[in-house]
Amino acid sequence: MQKIQQLLQFTFALLMVSGCAATKPMQHTVTPPAEDAACCTRYQDVYWTPFNPSDTVKLNIDSSSPVRDFSSGRSYFGAFQFSPRSGTVKLTLKSLRLNHQIFMPTLVLLDSDFQPQQTVQIDWHQLRFSDVFESDRLEQTYPINAEKTPYLVIFTQPAQVGQTMTIPHPAKRRALEDGAPLPIVTDTSVTTGYQGSLVLTVETVSIRQHSRQRSSHQQARQISANRTAVNPSTSPQPNIETSQWQHTAPPQAESTHYYQSAIEHAVSQQDIAKALALLDEAKALRIPDIQQTFIRAIHTMQSKQCPK
Repeated sequence: MQKIQQLLQFTFALLMVSGCAATKPMQHTVTPPAEDAACCTRYQDVYWTPFNPSDTVKLNIDSSSPVRDFSSGRSYFGAFQFSPRSGTVKLTLKSLRLNHQIFMPTLVLLDSDFQPQQTVQIDWHQLRFSDVFESDRLEQTYPINAEKTPYLVIFTQPAQVGQTMTIPHPAKRRALEDGAPLPIVTDTSVTTGYQGSLVLTVETVSIRQHSRQRSSHQQARQISANRTAVNPSTSPQPNIETSQWQHTAPPQAESTHYYQSAIEHAVSQQDIAKALALLDEAKALRIPDIQQTFIRAIHTMQSKQCPK
């Protein structure tokens, strides 16, 4: 009987040793982006994925993502633009564990001139263990003024790649919470890498209440366009309500006389197709009483063809 007890004690001790050895963090290989993969040097040249006022987006950071040389080093990245309707937003960012790797995000908020205004770094303190609904993840929520900083860039800093952390097995966590004996289970090690899977949830807390200020880049383009306009007094202006171009300046007398005469001549020559095309152009230019001119020309032509 004593030998059996000694054998059981030895077996239990062996299992404890093997269980502890299994919790030792493992090193996982991470591969940085290629040196010639950088897509752009200016933020103006980046494609900005638009957010809706309330939105949930899944972003996979992998070898198909754009690459940029940031001040901290080269990294894959994602770029987003908040809705122009949003004032203050609440952004929840989750970086999910995929097998043994996780993406450690850095967030940069930029103003309308594409100038960085704020940098936020997630670290291991934001680690959330798996539950019934979600897997292990880094998670943090940020309040953002989308009026002042409408652009968001997400990347990782090479100095934070390669860090490893051990995640306790769920059974062990439950035992610690309940004060129960620890089970003999295998923990998981996770390493930060250049690739990962992110989930971004945007919730608009308040809508925009101020007119959008054009950036200096947009103002420069508008000035250049104004300088090349042939006749600024008659150039079309954008209608904010309909997002369409309309002529706001009144038509000149020469234009009115031209279209009236041209329509009358086309009808007299029985070229109705040309007359209708001229009528459409005149209406677009808001030539006054042009519809009546066309009708009178038709009546005149008919009276000549069918005299009493």
